[in-house]
Amino acid sequence: MAEAVCDNESRHRYELTIGEATAFSAYRRRGSVTTFVHTEVPSSLAGRGVGSALIRAALDLERASGRKVVAECPFVARFIAEHRDYQDLLASAQVKDEEGRKLDAKLDEALEETFPASDPPAVTPRR
Repeated sequence: MAEAVCDNESRHRYELTIGEATAFSAYRRRGSVTTFVHTEVPSSLAGRGVGSALIRAALDLERASGRKVVAECPFVARFIAEHRDYQDLLASAQVKDEEGRKLDAKLDEALEETFPASDPPAVTPRR
């Protein structure tokens, strides 16, 4: 497959375009960890190894950047499980827990801003 995989950072995904169709693998990136969350291959490209080529190139780019990965996407997880030479890229449980705690803290902060404790109840109970 001669087409090149590109890291579309503005859309948070790796892309592989063939003809008019684009396969992609979406990610979240925090510091030195990239979490792959979803991979999609258009039906017009299905069965041609496009997904595997996309993930192989994406993981190679992650390795070259010195990042670790978390495979939330089942396709990426299966690819890594089947290709032992990429298993060293997996982030440790400690790194995943730390990233999870940071995300939980941000979500808690956002909830407090959205629903401050001082707001009056939205519904007045009937008496």
